Amino acid sequence: MRPHHGLRRASIVAGIGVALLFGAQPAVAAPTDTVFPVPFVGASFGPPGLPSVGVMYVTASTDLATPGITRFTGGGYCCVFIHWRNILTGATGIAYLGYPSVEAQTGSGIVVAAVTVPTVPRDYPAVMVQSGGGVWTVP
Repeated sequence: MRPHHGLRRASIVAGIGVALLFGAQPAVAAPTDTVFPVPFVGASFGPPGLPSVGVMYVTASTDLATPGITRFTGGGYCCVFIHWRNILTGATGIAYLGYPSVEAQTGSGIVVAAVTVPTVPRDYPAVMVQSGGGVWTVP
């Protein structure tokens, strides 16, 4: 009689395992944020002629739920261009980052980007002290 008890226990444990497996929710990966290691540094002169200097870190966010798309977010209210290139596909583009964020269809793969300052409008000249940049992987 002993062998039947072991078989019964094993089948009960297996049944519980199967029930837990089918009842479990699928795992969902959280969005991934990559802060560009090189910040953008710019200087501008406002209408009264007062200079201001700004430092901004750009964040590239990706999500498995939206493959091939990157959301760029700036660290403050500063308008910049993000020139990106997908190393895997060769695709390129320019995203204009105003406030608060912008999406770009970068495609899946390793993407590299440089952050530069716009040169318009004429009455609000800006000077780029240092361009920003970063590399991230898009699912």
